[in-house]
Amino acid sequence: MQLRNWVCLFLMGAINNLPYVIVNSAASTIADRFNHSDLVGVVFGANVSLSVFVKSLNTFLLLKVSYTLRYIVNGCIMLLGLFGISYAFNFAFAIVCIAVVGSSSAFGENVTLGFLTRYPSSLVNAWASGTGMAGLLGASIFIIFGCSVGDENDQNQEKSDKLQQLNKWAFLLTTPVVIIYWAAYFFMVKTPDTSNDAMPGKQQETSGYTTNYTEPKLIARVIEDADQLIQGQVQGEMSKNTTTLLLKKESGCGKFWRCFKLVLWLGLNLSGVYVFEYVARGCAAKVRPSKEYNVGCPELYASLQLCYQAGVFVSRSSVQMFRIRKVEILTVLQLLNMLLWIVDVHYKFIPVAALPALMVYVGLLGGASYVNIFFALLNDEKFPKEDRELCVNIVGLFINLGIVIGTGLETALFTTILK
Repeated sequence: MQLRNWVCLFLMGAINNLPYVIVNSAASTIADRFNHSDLVGVVFGANVSLSVFVKSLNTFLLLKVSYTLRYIVNGCIMLLGLFGISYAFNFAFAIVCIAVVGSSSAFGENVTLGFLTRYPSSLVNAWASGTGMAGLLGASIFIIFGCSVGDENDQNQEKSDKLQQLNKWAFLLTTPVVIIYWAAYFFMVKTPDTSNDAMPGKQQETSGYTTNYTEPKLIARVIEDADQLIQGQVQGEMSKNTTTLLLKKESGCGKFWRCFKLVLWLGLNLSGVYVFEYVARGCAAKVRPSKEYNVGCPELYASLQLCYQAGVFVSRSSVQMFRIRKVEILTVLQLLNMLLWIVDVHYKFIPVAALPALMVYVGLLGGASYVNIFFALLNDEKFPKEDRELCVNIVGLFINLGIVIGTGLETALFTTILK
C-alpha cells in the first residue's frame, strides 16, 4: 500500500502544479500572442495573484470541509482556467484565466499538504517529487513549443497565428490530466488504518514487547509489569487529558497564534528561500545581452529555467535518502547565490558554460528547503498531531509571501540599479 500511495501522491503533485508551470514557462508566448511582449511580468503576477486568498480560505474556513469536495472543486477550477486560456479572445481575459489556473495550484497544494497529515510523513517526498516533475514537464513543453513557433523574422500576423495555435493546443492537451488527478484521489490512494483498538488474536505493542491476546502466559506477563508502569501511565494520562482540555477551551484565534509562533522560524526560512530564488531566476534573463538569448534553439533563458526545474526535481525527491534539519543553512546559501547572480547581471563575468550548473544549484537549494521543512512539519513531535494541518497551511502562506516579495524585489532591481 505504501508504494501505491507514493505513486498516487506523486501523480497528484505533478498534475496539481503542471498548469501553473506551463503558464510560467509560456509567459512570453502568451504575451506575444496578444502583442503585449512588454507585459510578461503581468503573466507571472497573475499566476500568483489569488494564491494568498485561496490558501487563506482553505486555512481559516475550509479545514472542516471534506477533502472529497475540495478536490472535486479544485479539479473543476483547473479545467475552467485551462479552457479559458485556450480560447482567450484578448489579453485581459487571458490574465483572468491565468489567475484561475494559479489559484487552483495554490489551493491544491494547501489541501494536499493537509491531507498528508493522515499518512506517514515520508510520503511528503512523493508529493514534493511530483511537483518537481511538473516543473520539468512544463519547462520541456515550453522549449518544444518555443522551437516550433518559427523564425523571429516571420510576419507579425503569421507569427501571431502560430502563437494562437500553440497556446490553444498546449493548454487543451493538458486538460485530460484532471481525470488522472481525480482518479488518483478517488480510486487509487488508500488511507492507512490508524485504529489502535486491541482485537482478539491481534498483535499489539504493549510495554515494549508484542502481546497476543490469545496466549494467557503473555497476558500474565503484562499483569506482572503493570504495577511498575501504572504510576507513569496515570501521570501520562493526566497530562494528556489536561492538554486536551486546554486545547478544547482554546479559541480559534488562540490556536492560530500558537501554531503561527510554532512554525514561524520554518516559515521565514521557506519564504526567504523563495525570495532569493525568484530574484536569481529573474537575473537569468539579464546575465547576457539580449542578442545572445535567441541564438539557436532552445534559447538561453528557457534552457536555464529547465536547469532550475531539474534541480528542484532532484532535491524534492531526496528526503527519503537524507534529511537536512538546519534549514537556515539552505536559506543563507540561497542568499549568497542570489547575490552572485545580481553581481553577474552587472559585470557578466561568469562564463556561459557555468550558468546551467549554477541554475541547477538554485533549484537544488529551493527544492531541498521545501521538502525538508514540510517533512519536519509532518514528522517532528514538536508539532502536535492535532495541529499539523493548520501548521502546514500557515507555512504554505509563507511560500506566496516569498514569491510576492521576490518578484517585487526583482522588478525594483531591474527598473533601477540593474536597468
